[in-house]
Amino acid sequence: MATARLVLRRSTNKEGLYPIVVLISHKGTNTEIATKVAIEKKYWDNGRIKRGCPQVDNVREANTKLSIKLNDVHYFLDVLEEKRRLDSMTAKQISDFVKKGGKAHSDRSFVDYFEEYIPQIDNEGTREKYVYTLKVLKKYSPTLFLSEINKPWLYRFKEWRMQQVTPATVNMDLRNIRALINRAIDVDEIVGQEVYPFRKFEFCKLEPRNLRLPVETIQAIRDIDLPRETDRNARDFFMLSFYFIGINNVDLFNLEPMEGGRVEYVRKKTSKRYSIKVEPEALEIINRHRGKRSFLDFTERYSRPNTVNKMINYYLKRIGGLEEINVPDLVMYHARHSWAGIAARKPIGASKPLIAQALGHGRLTVTDTYFDYDTELVDDLNRRVLDLLKNDSLNLE
Repeated sequence: MATARLVLRRSTNKEGLYPIVVLISHKGTNTEIATKVAIEKKYWDNGRIKRGCPQVDNVREANTKLSIKLNDVHYFLDVLEEKRRLDSMTAKQISDFVKKGGKAHSDRSFVDYFEEYIPQIDNEGTREKYVYTLKVLKKYSPTLFLSEINKPWLYRFKEWRMQQVTPATVNMDLRNIRALINRAIDVDEIVGQEVYPFRKFEFCKLEPRNLRLPVETIQAIRDIDLPRETDRNARDFFMLSFYFIGINNVDLFNLEPMEGGRVEYVRKKTSKRYSIKVEPEALEIINRHRGKRSFLDFTERYSRPNTVNKMINYYLKRIGGLEEINVPDLVMYHARHSWAGIAARKPIGASKPLIAQALGHGRLTVTDTYFDYDTELVDDLNRRVLDLLKNDSLNLE
């Protein structure tokens, strides 16, 4: 618990007098706030100036001012206690808070800071995630200051969010908050490193989701009769992702025309260059969805990658709810996970390094430059996965 009291400083000033200070003690640390009053030691009596002190014209008035000064410090300690911030502060940080009239290390609104940063984000998907977190913050604490985000605040926010959304979404919000605090410390330098609240902070624990579907389910999705055009388009987008080794939604949406029977692109997530052979199954869908102004008509049906992702997943869930499919939460990620799962199991049993290469895992590193991307091995693996979909009677166990 932080305490504050009026004391004489142990050392004298240039005039040989002892300055009166407010001593703040907290968690084994001490700091002082000056009062601009200095007296002879013999005129100090347990927090008050004695009568007859030659350095003070009006002792009564001076004692009143000192009492007001101490009461102000006690008031700010109560404020910090009410906001549950004392535990994360040092005596020096408390002193700074008092000297600044109750303002934190930065009187910058975190919501305003968050809002100003969002237009600087180039990646559209990332930008939308930050916009989402900003809306949450405006609802939870619209007047929040940067340095008010301490560990207790994070746990309260985490608990509040867990009552509303999945742990994965809670962690997304927390990571976005952490990124902005790191930027405020390291880039804009508007708060100090001492206010960083994420040391030893525990994010939500996530159970890995199993999105791997068996060959029979992929066959059922491919072959099921769908009377609605919107559902058929969603199924085509899903199957094209599967035929292209689980290509990401954004990369599929932005795909350029194929050259020499291959599609070439730089994967958005990892910035790796990627090349996939266009197999007949994929070409059939491409021919059905050639755009007038673009390679695929999905870019003409939907304006942005996030829009197509949202709508495709909506229709896929409708498909997944059908009795023949029975995957109620069917989404685009099932295509990528299923391709990898089928490649890893018998009768194929591909190695983890080859599957990782096919999926384009990991960011480009210096080590990667020593190795060529073996397109033949990846092409062969993809062909073997697609061939399994042709064999209805194959025993996969």
